Amino acid sequence: MPKFSPSVLRQYCYDVMTASGVDSVCAEATAEMLVDAEVTGMSTHGVSRLSIYMERIQAGIMSPNNNIRIVQEAPSALTVDAGNSLGAAAAKFAMERCIAKAKETGCCFASVHSSNHFGTAAYYTRLAAAQDMIGFACTNLKGKIAPFGSAEPYMGTNPISVAAPSDDLPVVLDMAPSVVALGKLILAQKLEKSIPEGWALDKDGRPTTDPAAGRAGSLVPIGGAKGSGLAIMVDVLCGILSGGPYGPHLHDLYVMDEPQGVSHFLGAIDIAHFIEPAAFKSALSAMSREIKALKKADGVEEIFLPGERSGRKAEENAANGIEVPQPVYEELLELGKPYGLSL
Repeated sequence: MPKFSPSVLRQYCYDVMTASGVDSVCAEATAEMLVDAEVTGMSTHGVSRLSIYMERIQAGIMSPNNNIRIVQEAPSALTVDAGNSLGAAAAKFAMERCIAKAKETGCCFASVHSSNHFGTAAYYTRLAAAQDMIGFACTNLKGKIAPFGSAEPYMGTNPISVAAPSDDLPVVLDMAPSVVALGKLILAQKLEKSIPEGWALDKDGRPTTDPAAGRAGSLVPIGGAKGSGLAIMVDVLCGILSGGPYGPHLHDLYVMDEPQGVSHFLGAIDIAHFIEPAAFKSALSAMSREIKALKKADGVEEIFLPGERSGRKAEENAANGIEVPQPVYEELLELGKPYGLSL
């Protein structure tokens, strides 16, 4: 597979977007998010998503402009109207504002409505962790998970992330309430690969290994009622709290009909308002060491903390470059051709 440095991939994505008329601030935030996903090993949310963003912009159902604005503000709360701008730009704007306000008040949370797909939730929570804060982020999506006991989808995969700083790598939870994120089915379909049984159900509610059939059907929630409950509560925080749509009332990223209308909920908690950040990070590092030193289950070589593998992957990819699958590479080349850009 072709291999590129993160900076080269980031610049190419930025150049493609700005050449097509995307606002430079929105293009920069989106390029950073896409390549961050690649660097941390989340290629399902990486540069392979650039093509669908461009397609939606060209179809006139996602704005290339920076329409992001604050519509309501309090010392520890923020409501942002994304104005159908790129989701990564809106979410980053909200998180950076939360971080700034949390330094004054101890914490701040933001509700973002009228937005679009924002990529990996961990990208935004790690922004907070880098500032000695605990970050929180979640987003709703078009319904793809069947509520527990139901045979048809209602909630989206609705990812949630929490990140906390330590003396070593930050501890970062980033999960969907489904067994896998929808992006894994999308990438498997693009690479013409099957998926493991247990990931998805077809439109008739039967287990399937065909990613296309799974996309047409529903994803399996983790832990039955527990995963279903998590997905519902993310929709409460994102859709209902923002006054935006939720579940099946949202629009699919891959259907060229209307703006997605997704919402996000992000926040930052300033550790310094509770405990000395150095003491917090030292204690979390000690806890991490204790967990990793526990007796391992049969067949387990190493116990990992949340986000540890992606953190190691980031260090590896930053040093050695990012491998891009041939179909994704060719797709990227096609995106740059109209503007004379080459990767």
